[in-house]
Amino acid sequence: MKTFLFYDVETSGLNPAFDQILTFASIRTDLELHEIKRQTITISLRNDIVPAPMAFLTHGLTYDELALGINEYTAALKIHKIVNAPDTISIGYNSLGFDDEFLRFLFYRNLLDPYTHQYANGCARMDILPVTALFNVFHPSCLNWPQRDGKLSLKLDLIARENKFVTTGRAHEALNDVEALIELSKRLAAQKDIWEYCLDFFNKTRDEVRINNIDKTLTIQNQRFKVCLMVSASFGPKTNYMAPVVCLGSSMAYKNQSLWLRLDSDDILGMNQNRAINDTFVIRKRPADALIVLPPLERFWDKLPKESKALAHLNMEKICHLHERFFEFIRYQREYKYPFIPEMDPDAALYQEGFFSFQEKRDIRIFHESINQLDLDRQKTIQKIKSPRIKILGKRILARNFKDTQGQLEKAEFCLYVNRLKSSHKKDQIIGYKNDTKYTCRQGLQELEEIQKSLLNPDQDQKNLLEWLKKYMGSL
Repeated sequence: MKTFLFYDVETSGLNPAFDQILTFASIRTDLELHEIKRQTITISLRNDIVPAPMAFLTHGLTYDELALGINEYTAALKIHKIVNAPDTISIGYNSLGFDDEFLRFLFYRNLLDPYTHQYANGCARMDILPVTALFNVFHPSCLNWPQRDGKLSLKLDLIARENKFVTTGRAHEALNDVEALIELSKRLAAQKDIWEYCLDFFNKTRDEVRINNIDKTLTIQNQRFKVCLMVSASFGPKTNYMAPVVCLGSSMAYKNQSLWLRLDSDDILGMNQNRAINDTFVIRKRPADALIVLPPLERFWDKLPKESKALAHLNMEKICHLHERFFEFIRYQREYKYPFIPEMDPDAALYQEGFFSFQEKRDIRIFHESINQLDLDRQKTIQKIKSPRIKILGKRILARNFKDTQGQLEKAEFCLYVNRLKSSHKKDQIIGYKNDTKYTCRQGLQELEEIQKSLLNPDQDQKNLLEWLKKYMGSL
């Protein structure tokens, strides 16, 4: 039976490769949104994590709550099983832009398949945030829409408050946000035709078919291009969460990516400022992701602000006139490959290293089977593993979750790794997949100091939380 799994996570920070999930809350429903089962998993804070103060002020999790949690490896096994139950459609709010990537890296560093919950055994994913943006444009009467600083906001907690959704906890508490998400989904699903139309945007096959069926209406030098409308919460309320776009074709390096150029730019292709081709932003869409593509039907096009429509027509004329630069831009973007990062940390190497190989999967099976063995046997298993990245990730799993398992060499290796979080030297930085770095004690203490200066009237809970964070960072 097909089911929806509404879920939310709270995390130690914003980096999916290096920060960790602290709570995972889910409510499974049938397709009519009747509750079947709910579950919350709390995860203890890992010993190689510097907690980001702003994240903790937002979700309010305390040391005492986290101390009761299970270790990350055990939690990863449980969550992987939940989201991979056959015929599960996992649903979140901005989940495809945040939560789902945290899940992928959680699974990856704990030697579980990072992608099966997206496609295997009838499973799929869906994100209610872009659906909410689409309803705001095409059926605004379905909700009371909150304002923040005089602007429309799609924040879930504000929508819940504005529409008096009944929930059982505090805002930004994972289970409370899941309850709010289900209430929102019930409001949207009441408009059955639009709701079912939206569900197909998260079906890879149907999403691709819809886009392929859109006519190519723009001709440039005997080549024809699709002009479409794209809906995304990231475009913001000023543009009505929509943008006119032209499809440039598919990436040659990454077959699952189609390339799109916004037509409402006031400096398309950097023509006005003589910027280089590689300085111009292109949208990379994957099938069934959080970017919704609509055909340029008149009733859809009319929802664009006047300025967007005017810029789109002006820019189509520009790229027709300056077609050589346009085609040069297309060639560059289609051939573009993400740069190789030689010093990337193994925790962050999911995309660069790619899928687990056959040999790696063999070693992974051996590793998981060894977890239930004696400590000495686990160490022997690690020594037998041939795959370099599986050996490193396996050692880290033991160090983070089974502290008594390590031999002296493994303990020394992990201590050196954790000590890099206390260093301010560039050579000690832990490099991520965006060529970013893992959050350090220095950054945490600096953010903590800035927060303490900016909080005018902190309550006692906030004072306690900040004091704990300061002590914790000092003790790492």
